[in-house]
Amino acid sequence: MGSGLHAQQLVTSLTAGLIAGIRTILGSASMVVLVMPNALPGGIAPALQLILTGGVVVGALVALFGSYPGVVAQVQDGPAVIIGVMATALAATMGSSVPPALAVLVVLASANVAAFAAGAVFFGLGTFRLGALMRFIPFPVIGGFLAGSGLLILLGAIPVLTGVAIPKIDLQLLSEPLRAARWLPGLAFGLLLLAMLRRYRHPLLVPGLLLAAVALYHLGLQLAGMTVGEAQAAGLLLGPFPDFTGLEAPGWMRLPAEGWSQVAAQVPTFASIVLVSVVALLLNASGLELATRSDLDINRELRAAGLANMASGLLGGAVGFHALSASLLGYRMGANSRVIGLASAALCLAALLFGTSLLAYMPRAVLGGLLLSMGAGLLIEWLYDGWRRLPLQDFMIVALIVAVIGAVSIPAGVAVGVAVAMAIFVLSYSRVRVIRQELSGADYRSNVDRSPAALALLREQGGTIRVIKLEGFIFFGTAYSVLTRIQQMIDSPGGRPLRFLILDFRDVPASDSSAMLAFSKICTCCERNGCQLIITRMNAPIRAQFRQAGIEAADSGIVFAEDLDEAMERCEQRILFEAAEDGLQADVSGLERIRSVLPEGTSLSGFMAYLESRTYAPGDYLLRQGGPADEILFIESGRVTVRLTLPGGRSMRLRSLTVGTMIGEIGLYLKQPRNASAIADEPTRAHVLSAAKLREMEARDPHLANALHHAIATLLAERLTITNGLLQRLID
Repeated sequence: MGSGLHAQQLVTSLTAGLIAGIRTILGSASMVVLVMPNALPGGIAPALQLILTGGVVVGALVALFGSYPGVVAQVQDGPAVIIGVMATALAATMGSSVPPALAVLVVLASANVAAFAAGAVFFGLGTFRLGALMRFIPFPVIGGFLAGSGLLILLGAIPVLTGVAIPKIDLQLLSEPLRAARWLPGLAFGLLLLAMLRRYRHPLLVPGLLLAAVALYHLGLQLAGMTVGEAQAAGLLLGPFPDFTGLEAPGWMRLPAEGWSQVAAQVPTFASIVLVSVVALLLNASGLELATRSDLDINRELRAAGLANMASGLLGGAVGFHALSASLLGYRMGANSRVIGLASAALCLAALLFGTSLLAYMPRAVLGGLLLSMGAGLLIEWLYDGWRRLPLQDFMIVALIVAVIGAVSIPAGVAVGVAVAMAIFVLSYSRVRVIRQELSGADYRSNVDRSPAALALLREQGGTIRVIKLEGFIFFGTAYSVLTRIQQMIDSPGGRPLRFLILDFRDVPASDSSAMLAFSKICTCCERNGCQLIITRMNAPIRAQFRQAGIEAADSGIVFAEDLDEAMERCEQRILFEAAEDGLQADVSGLERIRSVLPEGTSLSGFMAYLESRTYAPGDYLLRQGGPADEILFIESGRVTVRLTLPGGRSMRLRSLTVGTMIGEIGLYLKQPRNASAIADEPTRAHVLSAAKLREMEARDPHLANALHHAIATLLAERLTITNGLLQRLID
C-alpha cells in the first residue's frame, strides 16, 4: 500500500510538473515579444533561448534547494518588462550606424548581467538573514509597482497585436485586412481571457484557452486559404526562426568590447530589475506560505534564488524566481514534491533543445491577447478594484506610481511612491500623541510621606511642577509637538509660573537625531523662563544623542535623574526649603499632629505615657520585612525610607517618611507580617506604640484610644483621596 501511494504521488507530481512546464513554455513565448521589440530583427530566437535557459536553470536549482518542496520557479514577466523597455529605448537610440546584431547582443548581455546581479543580491539578503526586512516595503508602493508593470505589459501588447509602434498607429493602419486579422482576434482573445480569469481560478484554464485559441486561429487561416508560410511572411505567426544549429554561447560571452559601454549605461535598469525582483520574490513567497499554510524559510528561499540566478546569468539566462500560481498547482492536486519543479525545468530543457520550431507556429494575436489580459488584469486589480478596496491615500499613491511609470520609468515611479509613502507616514506619525500623560505636582507627588503642613504647602504650590510622560519613537515631527506644548504651558497666562519641568523618557525606546534641535530649543525655552528642566529614565542611546548634540553640557542647566520619584522629591524639597527660608513653613512634630485630635482636656503627657521613645542611627532598621506587625511608630525627627526586598537581593524604594508621619499602622490593624522594611536614612527619633499598650489604652482610656483611631483613619483617608485623584488624572 505504501509503494502504491508513493507511485500515485510520483505520477501526480509529474503531471503537475508537466502542466507547469507547458505554462512556462507558453509564457516564455509571450515574454519573447516583450524582451525583443520589432525594431531589433533577428532577436526572437536568441530571446527564446535566453528565457528558456533561465527557466531550466532557475527552475531546477530553486526546486533542489528551496525550503518548500513543491515550488516551481521560472523567468518572470516583471524583470522581462524592464528589459523590454530597455531594449526598445536601446533600439531607438543606437541608430542605423549600429548593426542590429550588436543591439541584440547588448540586450542579451544586459539580461545576463541583470540575472547575476539579482542573484547576488538575493544570496546576500538570505546569507545575512535580511529577508524579513524587505517586508517593510509600503503596501501601496508594491501595488503601484504591480499596476505600473501591468501598464507596461499592456503597452507592450499593442505593438505585438498591431505590428506597429504606438506613436505610428492610426485608424487607417488598423483597418488594413492583414493587420485587422492580427489585432482583432488578439483583442477578442485577451478580453475573453481577462473575463474568464476574473471569474475562474482553475490552474488548467490558461493553458486550455491558449491551446484552443491557437487551434482556432490556424483553422481560420485554413478557411481563409492562407498557408503557414504565407501567414509567417505576413507577420501573423511568431516564426520562422533560423535553422537550429545548436545552442549559442551566452550573450555576455559573445558581446564585443564596444558593446560593453552600452551595457554599463544600463546600471539604473539593473537596479530597477533587482528591486522589482526582490519585492516580487518576497510577495510570491509570502503568498505561497499563506495559501499552503506552511512556514517557508524566506532566507533559504533567497539563497536558493540567489544561486539559481547567478548560475542563470553565467549560462545565458534571465532573471527568474518563484511562480506563485505554478507552485500552487501541485498543492491543489495533492502533491508536494521537488519532482514538480524538476519536471517543469526538464520540459523547458526539452523545448530549448528540440522544440523551438513548434513555437514558430504560435500566432502573434494569441501572444498579444495573453499580454493584454495580463496587463489589463493588473491594472483592473489595483486601480478599479483598488478604488473600492484601498484607503484613499493608498489608492492615490498607487495611481501616482502608475502615472510616473507610464510617463518616465519604473525606477522613477517606485522612487516617487516610496517618497510619498514616507511623507504620508511622517505626517501621520507626527499627529500621534507622543505625550502620554501630563501631571501636575498638585496631584502627583513623590513617595515621601510628609507632615500635614508640608502637604498643604505642596498642594498650594505643586502646580509649579509639571511632569510630561513621553512614549514611542521621537523624531523631528513629534519632538516639535512636545516643544509647542511646553511653550503653551510656560506662556499660559494666570496661575503660578512653571518652575520645574520633568520629562520622563521611560517609554521612549529611541529618538531620531533630527529631534535634538527641538530638545535644544526646549532647554533654551526653560532656561529663559527660569524653569528647571529635569529628564528622567532616559536610555543610554538617547543620552548619547543628547551628548553628541551638546545638550548634556554642564552649562545646559539640565538635570538627569535615574528615577521619576527622585526627580519629584528634588522639586518638592526645593519648594519646602524656600518656604522655610521665607518663614512660610513651620513643620510640626508627629506628637503635635496627635495633639490636634486628642479629646478636649486630654494632655499630651497622658498619651506619651503609652509610648516608648527610641533613637536610630543611619542604616538601623525600624521595621523588618517579614517581621511581626506589633508596633506603630511616630517619626519625631529624621528621615526613614521604606524598602521592598526583591528576589536576587535587589531592593526598591516604596516611600520615604519625614517629620510628623507614622508607619506600621496598617500591619498592626491587619495583623499581617511586615511587607517591607523601614530603614533610617539619618539620625532618627521615633515614639513607638506597641500592640499591648494600644490594648491597655483602649481598656483604661477609651476616649484617648478613639481619638488615636480617628487620627489614623484620617491619615489613611487622606492617602486614599490623593491616590484616587491621581488615578483619575491618569485615566483621563
